[in-house]
Order: sequence, then C-alpha cells, then structure tokens
Amino acid sequence: MSDPTGAQTPASRKLLGVVGIGCALYGAFCAAVYAVNLSQQPGSDFMVYYTAARAWLDGNLGLLYDGERLTAYLNTDFAAWLAKPLTYHAWVYPPHYLLLLIPFGLLPYAWAYAAFIAITLAALLAAIWLWLARPGEILFYAAALMLSPAALFDVGTGQNAFLTTAFLVAGFGLLPSRPLVGGMLLGLLTYKPQFWLMVPVALVAAHAWRAILGGVIGGVAALCLSAAVIGVDAWRHWIIWAMSPPDAAYQVWVETARLHGEAIYTNLISLGAPVVVASAGQWLAVLASASCVGWCFSRTMPHDLRIAVVLAATFLAAPHVANYDAVLVVVAASVVVARGLADGFRRGELLIPLAAWMIQLFNPPT
Repeated sequence: MSDPTGAQTPASRKLLGVVGIGCALYGAFCAAVYAVNLSQQPGSDFMVYYTAARAWLDGNLGLLYDGERLTAYLNTDFAAWLAKPLTYHAWVYPPHYLLLLIPFGLLPYAWAYAAFIAITLAALLAAIWLWLARPGEILFYAAALMLSPAALFDVGTGQNAFLTTAFLVAGFGLLPSRPLVGGMLLGLLTYKPQFWLMVPVALVAAHAWRAILGGVIGGVAALCLSAAVIGVDAWRHWIIWAMSPPDAAYQVWVETARLHGEAIYTNLISLGAPVVVASAGQWLAVLASASCVGWCFSRTMPHDLRIAVVLAATFLAAPHVANYDAVLVVVAASVVVARGLADGFRRGELLIPLAAWMIQLFNPPT
C-alpha cells in the first residue's frame, strides 16, 4: 500500500479513503445495534456505580456487600429505566474506586451517567492527545475511538474502560519525563487489578525504579485517602468479602460473567476445552504477554509503540475482560494505523489492527 520509500501512492490513498468510509458506516451500524439492544437497560453497569455512591452518601454502605439486596434495590430504584428486571449484580470494587464515584452520587442519575461518560472519555482523549497523537492526528484517534464497537458498548453500559485506558496511557506516557507521577497514576489503576498485571513487568524491564516508587505511593495514598473519607470499615468489609466471597448466587454470577467475557480462558471454554486446559491457556497468555512487554520495555523503541504493546498485552493477559474493555485494544490498534498512515503500510499490515478494532461487535463467546 506504499511505494518503497514508505510514501502513500495515489492508489493506496484511494483505498485508505474507502476503508475510512467503510469504518464510519460500520461504526454507525454498531451504534444503531447497541442503541436497540441496550435501550432496555441503558447504563446498567453505571447503575451499580451510582448506587454505590448513593449508599455511602446515605450511610448505607452495607448494601454493597449483599448482592441479593443490591440487585433488588437496583430493580426498584431504576424500574423506570429497565424494560425488565436485572439479573444478579454485585459490587466488586475496592473502596478507592468508590471514592472516585462519590461526586457523581450528588447528581440525578441521568446527569451523573452523562457526566461520568463525558469526563472519562475526555480524560482518555486528553491522554491520547498528550502522549500518543502526533500533530494533526488527534481527530483520527477520536474518530477511531468513538466509532469502535468497544467504545460504543462502554457508553451504552456506563462502564469504566475509558478511565482504565486513560490511566494506562497517561501513566506510561509520563514514564520518560515524569516517572514518579506516571507511577502514581498507574498505582491508582489497582481498582481493577486484572489490568495491572503487565504494569510491574514493564516497569522492571525498563528499570523504571522511580515509577515503581510512584506506584507504591499512588496505591498507598489511594488506600489512606479512601480510608479517611469513606472509613476504615469499608476496607475491612471489602477485604473480608474478597477473602471469603459470599453466597452461591455470587459464584454463579462470577462464572457466568467470565463465560460471557473475552479472555483466552473464555474462548477456549467456548471451543469445548476442559477447564484445566482453558486455565493453562490463560496462563500461557499471561506468560506470552509478559515476555512481549518485557522485551519491548527493555529495548529502545518508539514510546507510542511501547504503549500500544502494553495496552494490547494487558487485554490479552487479563483473566476476565468484557467487550467494552477492548477500548485498550482499540487505542493500541489506532497507534499502529496512525503510524502506517504517516509512514506507509506494508502489504497486509492494515488487516490485523482493523480486525482488532471491529471484532467486538460480534463478541464471539456467548
């Protein structure tokens, strides 16, 4: 798709224009599909976040650690938003994530939902603009993000994939210039620990000792601040709950959620593999991801490509991921395409990032 010097030829530019139009139409189609499918329970995941914030503000924090009671509360409080009752829902996040949500609990639900999506999306776009996009590329990144099925699903469910990706992009983006601050941002990501697996691998491989110190500072600061604001009891209840997960309904919910996810384990189970084989496959994915991240961060290479690698590896290694979490992969794919648009694509090079960008609509595991 380029001449030997890497410059785009007229034919390749025409083809890329056709691909761009096709992606825009595909994104519009995805938006229509999700608008229909998610209209029966818009923002169902944010309902849990909002209820958690309100529970703390109302002095009813115990509600969060009783999944049956929480689900009943959601179905009563959000009956006007739901076409049918929600199935079992549980609160699984540590208290420092609740700390981020409390301000949204001060708003009416619709405003809180819109504000949460707008703020987390703005945070991700700002991180991309500051640490990934080269001059003139931010509109491409914004369009690639907002037309992707993963981002549209994140908006429709009110999930936190924009925030998670923003922390990763900003944390690693700051690594060359402000490693301590970057590490602190990565330390805050511990609210979703399955997406933290590649962080220590990358930092150790890069000999980023100040960033590691920053990660410790960020994590401890989040713990202390949340304990001071929300209360030590919140941490005590969460630790007890995490160490001894509750009733059978919760266990069924966890397994069901995992089997509707996108992890390697889930895909292998969907193909008929026994649990032991699927678990082994997931561990191999973790080792392969860690090896790739370690190799890239221990060598000199463009930092935007390093970030793309750690985003993709984070998704691949996580033992539980959903299709909205593929926002990480969307951003990684966008980095590869942006470089190709600037420097030229080798034959077939566009196919992999394009497939990674679009596949989430199909959500293969069911």
